[in-house]
Amino acid sequence: MASKSSIHSETLRLFGDLDDHKTRQIDKLNPTLNELEIAAAYLAGMDDIMGKERLPLTGIAAEVYEIVTRDEIPAEDEYRPG
Repeated sequence: MASKSSIHSETLRLFGDLDDHKTRQIDKLNPTLNELEIAAAYLAGMDDIMGKERLPLTGIAAEVYEIVTRDEIPAEDEYRPG
């Protein structure tokens, strides 16, 4: 089993310089290295790694993918419509 430190390092290696709160959210999921790699592959557009079945991204890998791709909502004082 990978340590928290190695998971954190892999998260940064695979997804680059993420915001601190995104890396904390990913760390809380306690993903495996494999789940991080699957999410990174989907992010890179390599969903064909799943073979003929074309299985959808699910589980923790899907949650990691969602966190990484989530657009940040500006703080209330930064939001100026119109």
